[in-house]
Amino acid sequence: MRALLALAGGFGVFCCYDAWTRPEGPQGGAGTWRVRVAALVPGAPPRTVATLGTASGVGAGIVALVLVGSVNVALVAALAAAVMPVAALRGRERRRRRRQRACWPEAIDLLSGSLRAGETLPGALAVVAERGPEPLVGAFRQIVADHRISGDLDAALRGAADALGDPVADRVSAVLRIAHRVGGRETGRVLRTLSAFLREDLAVRAEIEARQSWTRVAARVAAGAPWVVLLLVATRPEAVAAYDSPAGLVVLVLGAAATLTGYRLMVAIGRLPEPPRLGTRARTGAGEGDA
Repeated sequence: MRALLALAGGFGVFCCYDAWTRPEGPQGGAGTWRVRVAALVPGAPPRTVATLGTASGVGAGIVALVLVGSVNVALVAALAAAVMPVAALRGRERRRRRRQRACWPEAIDLLSGSLRAGETLPGALAVVAERGPEPLVGAFRQIVADHRISGDLDAALRGAADALGDPVADRVSAVLRIAHRVGGRETGRVLRTLSAFLREDLAVRAEIEARQSWTRVAARVAAGAPWVVLLLVATRPEAVAAYDSPAGLVVLVLGAAATLTGYRLMVAIGRLPEPPRLGTRARTGAGEGDA
């Protein structure tokens, strides 16, 4: 067992070292997994995700092997723990976007009020960058900085919308780009209408999510309860021997697959659909046309 523990620890250290030191690749080879991880966990460095997943997987596998003594149970625990950082980072990203979405009505109201007071569009953006809601201040400061450097407000707005990755940011960016290109006196009214719509949408979403919160709780309980029972049963030597057999490995794999499938289904049922992004759809259509 000591040799197995040493081998698992050494493999974990090697994976962490390889994730941090392998050179970047634009396409294929070393760069392929980074692209996939970046798409799976937006906003998190791929190396950090790989390091956290490897470290947590190896650590959970070693702990399970020491406590239970079953190699098969340790492998399942290592695989489950390796996925946990991805789930945690994706949850953090969803909470960040939720906080940003809740701040958009206030930012739009401030932007509309500045335009109505006679500010130019760059000046109104600077006002929001100084006195806007905290989760969005960084994005508006980046818009102002990019505009001062390049003088292209259209590109600055588009870049900020891409960086935020939010459908609301796409809509606000589209309205401001149109106003910057063609002008018009209705920009403030359009922004106020958008702000009212967003407030109503946030209120409806909050009510629905509160009513469906029991679905997420039930999914977590249903996913965790069988494995707690497994750990309790695995305290008996005969149960450990059964889990280390080929039939025990099949039972563990099928149980893990059933748990993951059921949990994902229940979470998908209880989650509200996200509105499509305008910029992504436009770029996709442009790419298909060019091809």
